[in-house]
Order: sequence, then C-alpha cells, then structure tokens
Amino acid sequence: MNSYKIINKTEWPRSELFDFYQTFNDPCFHVSVSLDGQRLYEYAKGRGESFFLLTLYAILRAANLVPQMRQRVMGGDIIEFDQLAVMTPIMTGHEMFRQIWCEYAPDFAAFAQAAAPEAAAARGGNPAPLKDHGQDFLCASCLPWLHFTSISQAALDFHQAVPILGWGQLKDGKIPMSGKFNHAFVDGLHVARFYWHIEQCLARPESLMEPAEEFTRPPAGYPGF
Repeated sequence: MNSYKIINKTEWPRSELFDFYQTFNDPCFHVSVSLDGQRLYEYAKGRGESFFLLTLYAILRAANLVPQMRQRVMGGDIIEFDQLAVMTPIMTGHEMFRQIWCEYAPDFAAFAQAAAPEAAAARGGNPAPLKDHGQDFLCASCLPWLHFTSISQAALDFHQAVPILGWGQLKDGKIPMSGKFNHAFVDGLHVARFYWHIEQCLARPESLMEPAEEFTRPPAGYPGF
C-alpha cells in the first residue's frame, strides 16, 4: 500500500460537507467530457508507443495531481494517499477481461516498463478480477469499440471513494471520457481540474516523457483561478 497522511477532521475545511454527503444513499456523481486526442494518437503511432498505455498514464498522472482524488476513509480515519496506482481491465482471448494493477511512475517510460509486461501477460491469461488490494488506486477502463456520450459505472458500494473512469473510441479527433466521483471528497471544481490535467497531457504528449511538474502557483487556465 502507498503511504498516506491522516487528515485532522476538526481542522479540515470540508468537514461539514463530508458529513453531509455521508448521509446520502448514493453520494457519487458522474461527469462526461469529450477531449482532443488526435495529437496523442499521432504521437503514439509516430513513436511506436501504445496509445492505450499513454492514455492510461495521462489519466493516472492527472488523478495524482488533484489531492481530492487521493482522499479516502480507512479504519475510521480520513486519509490522503501520497500517490495512486491504477487498476485497468485487459481483454483476454476469451473476449472477457483480466484486471491488472499499475503503480504510478514519474514518467511514461518508467510506467510503461512495468505496465506493458503486465498487460501482455493478462491478454494471454484467463478472465479474472483483481480482488486483493487497498484503496490507493483509481479504476480506468477503455471501451475502444464505442464513441459514447456518457456511461455509468459499477461500484463496490454506494460510498466508494475510489474514482472510476471510462474512455472510449477516438473519433474525429475526440476521445469521450466519463468519470464517477464521490461528492464527500470531490466537487465539480476538482473534477474540472482532473480533466484539465488530462487535457494538458493529451495536448502535449511529449510532457509525459518527463516528470510531472509540481506547480507552486496555478498555471494559466487552471479551473477556479
């Protein structure tokens, strides 16, 4: 499990909102967007890289850049993980999937070095879920056969805090993405920031080859500033 810090709820500005949404039967909400993916696709093909893994890494990097995406409840404490991994399904020869776990890495090359063999092994394996894991991850699934408008997501329980994202077929330069987020931790502003980071990665795919920058001041165009 990745390391984490415990949030002091008495000093946490979100405390009342958290308690409010914890009373909901289902505190989760969905946001779907359409993002420009043509540049990333051309970059992948030009370099002989996996378009799937590049997109997956862009999503994982974006999630790690938004603190609210890394917050969970564990053992009665509200915590924030230092970093998240990603769980993703890989299609097998049985036309079903096998889930794999991919840890975050500071750049795409390091990420792909670990993730590519896992994906290759899963394609030749039997369909199976990945059951033994903590909460230090997000789910991200690709539906390359569909250019959808929106989708809903399955969740283990109604109060699941793990973000769940799906993305679809590239068509006319656009990639559809739809995410499920827990309102106890995440508001629309945080979702906008998450998608903004993905958008920046898709627009500048070469940036994925370098470590993500830790900005001390919000960059131009950052949602909310």
